[in-house]
Amino acid sequence: MDAILQDLPSRLSTYKPGDIIALQGSACRSLFLLCEGEASARMTNDEGKEIKVELHKAPKILAPAFIYGSESIFPVSIHADTDCLLWIISKENFLKIMEHDPVVLRNFLRIISDRSLFLSRKFNEFALQNLETRIISYLKKHTCIQNLQEVALILGVARPSLSRTIATLVEQGIIKKDSSGYILA
Repeated sequence: MDAILQDLPSRLSTYKPGDIIALQGSACRSLFLLCEGEASARMTNDEGKEIKVELHKAPKILAPAFIYGSESIFPVSIHADTDCLLWIISKENFLKIMEHDPVVLRNFLRIISDRSLFLSRKFNEFALQNLETRIISYLKKHTCIQNLQEVALILGVARPSLSRTIATLVEQGIIKKDSSGYILA
């Protein structure tokens, strides 16, 4: 891999916490490989409501399903949550790598297939489940809610709505509060 990479132009870029790596709606002309650090993908609507779609931990390709699309744009903004190191390679040069190495091609196809599955599940959570069900699903996956504002951002709801729904679930005995936060009862 090192030999292939040395022959193709690419660049390393660093980002500090709070920096915007990519802006929602901007052109996606290169492969962004998060080599070090953590970054979050956030989607914002026209009214400014923001939802945290996912947390990315290195190593990870950012927005792989959109690099070769007919409309190659970032569907989310990507923010550095920690110091980040990104390796950026043009989509043409990455295509050359995949043409020369079938393992890279297969791995990339698996990655974009997995992303499609993730996005399908995410869509199901938001479109087909009510807030109570989404909270329970979140707890099954993460075991605890410690920061209501953070979870509200992830679930795409206002923090007061999340608090009211959690209070209802506590009254129903479905979840309880302990020293670590809210957990399933």
